[in-house]
Amino acid sequence: MIEVIGVKNMAKNTEIIYSSYGSPSVETEKYSGTCLICGKEIKEGVKAKTILSGNFTNWGECKDRTSQYVCKECAFTMKTRELRVNSFIADSKHLYLLKKNDLEEYLFNLEKYVDGEFIVGITQSFKKHNSFRCKVNTNPKCFFIREEDREYLFDVRKLKPVYEKLNEAYLQFSKDELLTGQYKMISIEQFGLEKFQEYEAIFKQYRGSAQFDIMIYMLNSERRNEYVKAKMEEEKKRKKELEKLAKEEKKKSKKKNKEEIDEAQISLF
Repeated sequence: MIEVIGVKNMAKNTEIIYSSYGSPSVETEKYSGTCLICGKEIKEGVKAKTILSGNFTNWGECKDRTSQYVCKECAFTMKTRELRVNSFIADSKHLYLLKKNDLEEYLFNLEKYVDGEFIVGITQSFKKHNSFRCKVNTNPKCFFIREEDREYLFDVRKLKPVYEKLNEAYLQFSKDELLTGQYKMISIEQFGLEKFQEYEAIFKQYRGSAQFDIMIYMLNSERRNEYVKAKMEEEKKRKKELEKLAKEEKKKSKKKNKEEIDEAQISLF
């Protein structure tokens, strides 16, 4: 069983997923032993060779590599393609398949979506197994995320204020600038030097971490594009207004010059 200090008899990650799908029927055969993947004792199972393809590479994370069977929960989970091609959150009653733009809402407000034990898996490659490697969590404000070949703690209380500043900075800076810390001077000037120094001092503390990377990844590009488009339209409108004013000033100047010339000619007579 997965063990967490102070918590006993937690469900397996694949048991949570299997339950979230409504515990569907899985064809098994009698087998007394342990599950190759999760290691629990079983009385029935599915032959591992029918579940794990030749492309499977995560043998080091299997709990009993001597077994030739997997439990029905692991069998179902490993054969469910949508768990590989989507990020997801699951508890025993709910499964949420997430796209990139869903991550912000779910990760920072997880208490609205899960109850009891839950798991979180995020993918960017859309082809690697997360499900059987996810750590089981109980605290929606501080939980482990399995992101393909890495796992990290996501502390909502600490990270939400950072993300809010990233969201604001993203309206001015690109994701690459925020990730690397290599900024364009014109962008800094437009953002405001004092404000930039305040925000960058915070970003430096997290840059290079998995938590910082995932926050950059889930920044909403569509929202930024809308802001940039509106800003460009505003600048275009302002430019037209300035051009209009310049033309009016030029027209006034010509009129004034003509009047001065006319007055000079009259005075000669």
